[in-house]
Amino acid sequence: MKKETYALDACRSCGRPLADPEQELCPACRAMEDAKARYLKSEHLARPRRKRVNRTTRAMAVAVCVLAVIFIALCVAATVLYETHRPDKFLLTLDTALAAGDVRAVKDVLVGVDLAISDEGASALCRAFADETRRAALGEQLAAQVIDPGASGPFPALSLVKTPVFFGYGDYAVAVRSAQLLLHSPARNLLLSLDGIPRTGEPVADGILYRNLFPGLYTCTVTGVTAAGQSVSSGETELALFSDAAPSVFDGALPIAAVTVSGCVSDEAVITVDGVAVAEKPVNGTVSLPEIAVGSTIGMQYTAPWGAVTTASVQLADPSATALAFTDFVTEGGVPSAEELNAQLSIYFATYFDAMNQRDASLLSACTDAHREALAADIASDAHAGTLYVMGTAECNPAAVKSTLIDGAPFVSCYVKCVYQQVDRESNEQTDMTAYAVCRFAWADGWKLESRADSTEEAFAAASPDALP
Repeated sequence: MKKETYALDACRSCGRPLADPEQELCPACRAMEDAKARYLKSEHLARPRRKRVNRTTRAMAVAVCVLAVIFIALCVAATVLYETHRPDKFLLTLDTALAAGDVRAVKDVLVGVDLAISDEGASALCRAFADETRRAALGEQLAAQVIDPGASGPFPALSLVKTPVFFGYGDYAVAVRSAQLLLHSPARNLLLSLDGIPRTGEPVADGILYRNLFPGLYTCTVTGVTAAGQSVSSGETELALFSDAAPSVFDGALPIAAVTVSGCVSDEAVITVDGVAVAEKPVNGTVSLPEIAVGSTIGMQYTAPWGAVTTASVQLADPSATALAFTDFVTEGGVPSAEELNAQLSIYFATYFDAMNQRDASLLSACTDAHREALAADIASDAHAGTLYVMGTAECNPAAVKSTLIDGAPFVSCYVKCVYQQVDRESNEQTDMTAYAVCRFAWADGWKLESRADSTEEAFAAASPDALP
């Protein structure tokens, strides 16, 4: 390319000669330069001039934008997490499921600590918390455990647990620990059923201990045998089990009670419960019986040495009224037969006449000592020295025998006819004699004649027991 050289008096744009050597451009080039300058000036005014930004300022702006985005994202995430893992929302869901008895929904929020979560267990919980008051108490306990996991409440077998998810948020569940039950009852051969399912327990000092029970409300039935050998059943009883550390104590709700019965006629009486003799004996007229079934009939039977049988009975109708007493005694038997009385009378009169003949009262038998002493003076009297007495027969009227009990002592009275002979010792003259008497026998290791009073043939024939002593 040819290198051009411009003279000082030529246009520096086109090289044309300049009319005015003081100018650098010719008029044509100068006009074009002016037009261009005007154009650029107009464009510069139409568009604001972009200012140049400092790099540090630009980095700070970018950082602020990023932080703002992160903050907004965290706020959104926090809102979502709060709504998803809100404890009061969990408690409301649990309360709704329990109120509706939704076994599946309840089962989904349970976590077994030492037992498996089952439909039967969740159903027991639903039954327990169908009651609004009990459900409210559970809600208060779990709400307190949101703040303090160690907070206690009325349902120690249940507690709130939290599984961390993110940034302090977590999933909530109800931890379930097994409950315990102590069956404490004086009855024997106890059998416990919960919701119709028999349970096996461990015998301990205070009763039978049942472990590994799912907390909840159960329909309980207990059967057993009383000390008197009676089979008893509690019927259906609702039982709430929520104690895990210390077992819940249950008395079995059996219809039994311990009773005392006074009024026994003798401490040797036999006591029966529903007709079955028991080992307990009266002490000072009162017998104490261990637990017997409500509705039982307690009987007393005493057989006196003379054969009289005295009975009485009383019924345990009210388990709260356990101080009972025997009344309306019935005494049967104990009255010697006519043959037994005739045998005693024959011995008595035979020995009486023999004692008269020998004037020796010690020969008199079949009577009490007091009666013998009362007759001793008459037997030894000289008034009978000239007479010999010969025993014939002695008999009572069986239609008139009366038994009485005086101050607890038995007596038997009867009309007696005695046939005998009187023989004059000098002339041997014999006289047939008949004597009538009222004889009363007392029990003294056997029936013995206690007193004798003269009577008449008319009284003997009338045979009126009311006239007897």
